[in-house]
Amino acid sequence: MFYRSSNINRSFLRELFVAVFFVSFLSLTFFSCASLRKVDIVVPEDINQQLDIKAAPQDKQKEAKEIKIIQHTIKVPANQKEIKARATKMVSKEKLIKNPFKVGEKIRLDLYYIGIRAASLVMETMPFVEVNGQKAFHFRGIASTTSLMKYIYRVYDVIDTYVDFANFVPLKMTLKMDESKQNVSMVLIYDHKKGKSTFWKKRIDAKKNVEEIKKLDDFTPYAQDIFSTLYFVRTHDLKLGDKLKFVVHDNGKNWNMTIEAVKREKIWTRLGAVETIVLVPTIERDGAVFTKGKLSLWVTADERKIPVKFEAEVKFGTMKGIIKDYIAQ
Repeated sequence: MFYRSSNINRSFLRELFVAVFFVSFLSLTFFSCASLRKVDIVVPEDINQQLDIKAAPQDKQKEAKEIKIIQHTIKVPANQKEIKARATKMVSKEKLIKNPFKVGEKIRLDLYYIGIRAASLVMETMPFVEVNGQKAFHFRGIASTTSLMKYIYRVYDVIDTYVDFANFVPLKMTLKMDESKQNVSMVLIYDHKKGKSTFWKKRIDAKKNVEEIKKLDDFTPYAQDIFSTLYFVRTHDLKLGDKLKFVVHDNGKNWNMTIEAVKREKIWTRLGAVETIVLVPTIERDGAVFTKGKLSLWVTADERKIPVKFEAEVKFGTMKGIIKDYIAQ
């Protein structure tokens, strides 16, 4: 499930989730069969009206062979332990790369915990949209428990991120969670010109308690969100020993992320033998290092950088994900 708190350490889950969003599945709770019916949570009008999102016209649906990304080198003063909004020096460089994304691309992974297939994850590249008149990518992820596991704990979570086509930065992220113990709706909007984010979240738990948060925060320029991070990594051709450093902004906090390419490995999947690059993320905040050695992600060693496998060490064992199928229209 995407943003769930359980009796596994909450802070560990958040740092791990920021690394690669789908690993938050490891917060699945197997100790209660309590069930909360789905509740449709209405997003406030003042939040919805901040950005106008609609389907892009046909002439903007054409896929470019190359896309522009802005590579950022983070410069943190020696006496500054944390990457702080508006206090971080960044060197930016534009670069044209071969477009790794195809509209209609669908990546499906099976997720296993203690050897049991517990859930599935589907990541899809949706048709282009316009955000305030500007062309944008639309990426979607759907996480759901298997037909058996839903009787123990039901999960159906949907996350969407809208990423500016011109420079590959997130403009808006939404999250809807339909789970046995909670219903959640969340919206995060990025204003990159002002360096401000708008965060709204409403949660209803199994006891019908309601929690609602709305706030405005500073964020580091060119930061990614917790879902666009995975697609941002796919735009970089990482060789062995390379390190990619960037900022992830979530819920008012800025996280310093490093992705390191540690080895090449040939693995066997349902798609056959696949040459991969193994990536290991590390997250730093407040001078503390999280997730180092806790998570590994295997992506194809080609220009698509398709995630085909991951392993995450958790409190009660190992969570594994392996690609089930890949569709590219």
